[in-house]
Amino acid sequence: MAVREPQPAAAFATDILGLQPVPDKQALLFRSDDRYHTLSLIPAADSCSIGIEVSDEAVLERVEHALRNDGFTARRGSPDECKQRFVRDALIVQDASGNEIDLVLRPSQSGRRYFPSRDAGITGLEGVGLRSVKPKDDQKFWTSILGARISDWAGDVAYLRVDQKHHRIALYPSDRPGILYISYGVESLDAIMQGHYFVQERQIKILHGPGREPASGQIFLRFEGPEGYVFSYTHGIKDTEPGHRPRQFSAHPSSLCEWGSQCKGIPELRPAGD
Repeated sequence: MAVREPQPAAAFATDILGLQPVPDKQALLFRSDDRYHTLSLIPAADSCSIGIEVSDEAVLERVEHALRNDGFTARRGSPDECKQRFVRDALIVQDASGNEIDLVLRPSQSGRRYFPSRDAGITGLEGVGLRSVKPKDDQKFWTSILGARISDWAGDVAYLRVDQKHHRIALYPSDRPGILYISYGVESLDAIMQGHYFVQERQIKILHGPGREPASGQIFLRFEGPEGYVFSYTHGIKDTEPGHRPRQFSAHPSSLCEWGSQCKGIPELRPAGD
């Protein structure tokens, strides 16, 4: 995440989100699970990216070749860029909308037990919502080239899976690129509700939820973070069954929240039927 004021954003990550800070001279890093870090704050105007781990060097080379053949921007990370990301190698690419995606090899794990800054019940980084200026081209980028699969659509929102979970990436049609929200999984519905009251008491704006997605089954609470970023606590996302076929949910608010919570302040989460 690129931030203009790193220290207030770092305080939010620990005091509100409940992540564990990682002492480091390079950047402001934060843990949410066994990985060395899942959030990095960079003092910059606009250099946000998300990292996706690939299995081995052969896959990285194959993806690099496929991306360049299809006209996508792709370059290998320099030694300094890989060091900043705590990975052995990286292919830094852009999807059709211009979102930066870091395809990384062997990201660092931590040898120490994860110890959160507060008892928010966080179990790990759950997923990311991305704004998509060119939904069809971005879906091709993720599925045909990177090997993700579409689990379902809600209106024109596409849910993409890269493992057994219903989705890790969600693409939301928008008039601009960028990260829409960052989701951290929590251990229970109780933790969702405790988080709801916690952020409410601190006068942090709740943007969507508590609610439940019909497609994935995940319960969510989305709230305002520093400098316009949106964070989410989630719980209960389903695993996909063998042979699952993508379903089309209607372009209606109930397709994004079956509990009826109304989204405030995020145009991409207010479908055409609203």
